[in-house]
Amino acid sequence: MDDEDLEARIAAKQAKKKKKSASTGEIGADGAPVRKKKKKKKPASTSADGGSTRDITGDNSAILEDRIRAKQSASSGGDRDTTDTGGEGGGGGGAKPRKKKKKRRPKLEDQTEATKSSSANVRGTVDDNDNNGEGVAVAVATTAKAAVRYNDEGGAHVAVAASATAAVATREGVAVAATATATASVAVSSAAMQSMEEDLEAKGGYDNNYDEEGGVELVEKERYNDNDSDDVIELEQEGMMGNGNNNNDENEMAYCFEADTEIMAEINQEGLVQVDESGGIQAFVAETIAIDGDDVGIIKSDAEIEKEEKKKYTKYFCGAVAVLVVVIIAVAVPITLKYAKGRQETRITEITQDPTTFPSLMPSDVPSSMPSSVRFTEIIQQLEPLSGDALKVQGSPQYKAAMWMADGDLIPNLGTGGTGLDLDDARFEQRYVMALFYYAMDGNNWEENQGWLGEESECEWFGIKGSSNGCPGGCIERSDFVGDYDKICRISMGRTNNLYGQIPSEIDTLTEIRWFEIQEDYLTGTIPESIGRTWKKLHTMLLGGNFLHGGFPDAFENNDMLGTIFIDRNLFNGTFPNVFTTLKNLEWLDAETNNFVGTIPDEISNLKSLRILNVNNNSLNGYLPDSWDENNLIEDLEVAGNKFNGPLPASLAKAKFLKDFRASRNQLTGSLPVEYHQFENLEELYLDQNKMVGELPQTAEPFYDGLQEFSIHSNDFEGRFPVEHFEKTFRIKVLSLHRNRLTGTITANICARKDTELAYTQIVTLTADCDLMDCDCCTCYEGGELVQGTGS
Repeated sequence: MDDEDLEARIAAKQAKKKKKSASTGEIGADGAPVRKKKKKKKPASTSADGGSTRDITGDNSAILEDRIRAKQSASSGGDRDTTDTGGEGGGGGGAKPRKKKKKRRPKLEDQTEATKSSSANVRGTVDDNDNNGEGVAVAVATTAKAAVRYNDEGGAHVAVAASATAAVATREGVAVAATATATASVAVSSAAMQSMEEDLEAKGGYDNNYDEEGGVELVEKERYNDNDSDDVIELEQEGMMGNGNNNNDENEMAYCFEADTEIMAEINQEGLVQVDESGGIQAFVAETIAIDGDDVGIIKSDAEIEKEEKKKYTKYFCGAVAVLVVVIIAVAVPITLKYAKGRQETRITEITQDPTTFPSLMPSDVPSSMPSSVRFTEIIQQLEPLSGDALKVQGSPQYKAAMWMADGDLIPNLGTGGTGLDLDDARFEQRYVMALFYYAMDGNNWEENQGWLGEESECEWFGIKGSSNGCPGGCIERSDFVGDYDKICRISMGRTNNLYGQIPSEIDTLTEIRWFEIQEDYLTGTIPESIGRTWKKLHTMLLGGNFLHGGFPDAFENNDMLGTIFIDRNLFNGTFPNVFTTLKNLEWLDAETNNFVGTIPDEISNLKSLRILNVNNNSLNGYLPDSWDENNLIEDLEVAGNKFNGPLPASLAKAKFLKDFRASRNQLTGSLPVEYHQFENLEELYLDQNKMVGELPQTAEPFYDGLQEFSIHSNDFEGRFPVEHFEKTFRIKVLSLHRNRLTGTITANICARKDTELAYTQIVTLTADCDLMDCDCCTCYEGGELVQGTGS
């Protein structure tokens, strides 16, 4: 700006100051009101030239005026007139004021060089005044861009700010803090500020001056524009106004430089400095400061660096451990679920001796304590006559079924709008019994259990829904009688469905049962005796291939409906059940591979409807039944693998429908009855491994025409084998003649029947004692021993 503008600005500021000082009521020497100030004491300081100390506790304006005049005298030459004849800032009273020359503006190069020089070091001096407790700190930035902002109202602090470094001056003592992007401020007491302003106003503006005694450098904010360069040096200042109290309780204002918020946040995060609530830096002491041309930073100690390195590696280590744990869990959980699911399904079914103990029930999840719901208590009370104390045994099938009825049954209740049947519902007991059957048979591990314990009617559950003999739909539909319901008439769980456990006796309440099937599974215990009394409509019972023991319930005596009984391949023992002889409509009895003893009652031949009787592989003995007649429908009589003795029953020849007679591996004696020569429908005759003797019939008999399998090896038959009768039939497939004393010749026509390309007429088995019979195609035995390489 030019001198006229500057003088106008100063004049305006003086008028404003006079207006404020008028309120104090004091008039200065020039007739203008002056502002009343408190005196502040400051210790005398030694001048730069080694002279005596000066007291600046008086009129600060006069002291500052003397300093400025002395500097003007020292710097005056051809550019400035050193004679001061008066004026507002002069020493003489009536002298004519001397006209001042305009200040020469420094060149850009000079200013740049000065900036570089000042950036080389950080200098600060402190002038501590004991009287007012104020200190002055000066910080020169490494990349100094400084500016002076003053308060137009006067009496406030003057702040000199330097970017990229920071110096914080406390009121008592001095603490210098440097950080990478902090800022600095220099606080000057209000008294010194007022004195400086008055002196500067007197000389008409700011000038570049340095107070060597006070240690204060005032830098005028200017913009230098050089016509020869595009560079522009801007000395900018940014600040904020803050309030502070000195030791004399005077309220003063100070300018503060505002730091870059992002950089301050980073510094605060790294723990280098402490930042207060307003965003300013709290004072601290740095052990080491690094200064370069662009920045100032704290050099960390080795201990700090080592500590940070440990933190970093600890963080990496924890992250690696976390990843490893996640990987282990991801691999271990699926493997555990795969191999721990369910129970082991492989069971050993081969029984080498009579068992002394029986498998226990497989446990499943049960509550840890007795439920206390009112509904559960009511269910226990209602079902107690049916299941007794078993309802109160935690973990029992009865207990779990009652719990499910109380809290787990989701069948809709049309009366209440909720779920679960009412206790007075006619279906309640039947649904409980089927839930009990599910828990008693380890239903969670069945191969097929669709619908069980679902919200649908029990008539829709797997094994109940379906059609069987006498039960076309799984349930007998309800009648028109009030209180009637769909009654279960079929339980058909099929074969190998992995049922395991004991048949609950409560199942006897299903009085409409017609079909009951659980085969090739793991049933244990006995057949409940009570079902014989209530299952009067039972037609088919299929329980083969399990682990049941005991006997067949006598309660089934005289059951007129029971027609098929499969109890084969179990552990039944005791005498052969006489109850079977009372089942007049029994058609098929399969009791193979058990441990029955005793004899087969003769009354068994009274069962005119009996078509199949299989008692193979038991321990039965005595004579075979011999009361058969032409009214018997017996088609298949199998008694092999027992201890029967005596001759073959001659009356059996009257059973004109007999097709299969198997009596191997017994102790039968005698010869083949002549009556047997008349069998017209006999297809399979197995008499091997007995003690039979005699000759075979030599005449053409119907007996030979129908035979397909004829096995008499390992007996004591003798005489000529009537080969001619077997050449006439194309049905024969098995001729097992070895280990006897038979003689004769097996012809080429019969050997030709061993051709593998033949289908229905092929002879599969042909054995003979080749030392007694001529045979080129037989599997030969000599002296009762097999001759290797024969029979091809």
